[in-house]
Amino acid sequence: MKLIGTALSPFAVRVIIAARFKGIELEIVPASGGSRTAEHLARNPMGKVPVLLDGEVVLPESDVIVSYLEDRVPAPTLYPGDALRRANARLLARLIDTYSVPSFGPFLQNDTAGIAPAKQRIADSLRYIDHFRIDGEFAVGDAFSIADCALIPFFNAFEALQNPFGTYDLVREHRRLDAWWQRARETEIGQFARAAIDRAVSEFLRSSGAGHG
Repeated sequence: MKLIGTALSPFAVRVIIAARFKGIELEIVPASGGSRTAEHLARNPMGKVPVLLDGEVVLPESDVIVSYLEDRVPAPTLYPGDALRRANARLLARLIDTYSVPSFGPFLQNDTAGIAPAKQRIADSLRYIDHFRIDGEFAVGDAFSIADCALIPFFNAFEALQNPFGTYDLVREHRRLDAWWQRARETEIGQFARAAIDRAVSEFLRSSGAGHG
């Protein structure tokens, strides 16, 4: 299997984490020339990454890709527990996608006017997640799930953007979420994900010449 994308994308990282958990070898291949090239648009006319390639199979959308990996390699499962816990895991992934994802542009673009409303959207998403989340060792209860795959990349971003934007302070307002992240970031998968993101950032900075006078 190949994943078109990079660990700069929290959605690509979600798939990378899921594959790691399942022991699936997944080759990560950046979209050559970007996601709007004719080559990539022929794969995915929406012009987005990630895209999974598995033989003749071409799949966009990270949540669909993760479900596909689950069906292809059912064990260990990313949908553990009873119907409530599986629904809760799907809900947390939906909440982070719906309410936090639109909030990162102002930070990346240093859009001063947009930062305050972006932080408010993140604060709202964390409040919703904290309200609905079934507490436990993992994101939902006592087993690793799609919720961990979805939340780990974003909480890593909240931590990375703490200086100068104070985004992780928003997490600290929710004791249980803060405790989950402190556990998750030190697990083997948490460290694997963070290392993948750090490598992608370093490669991006090196290729763009950022930081060089």
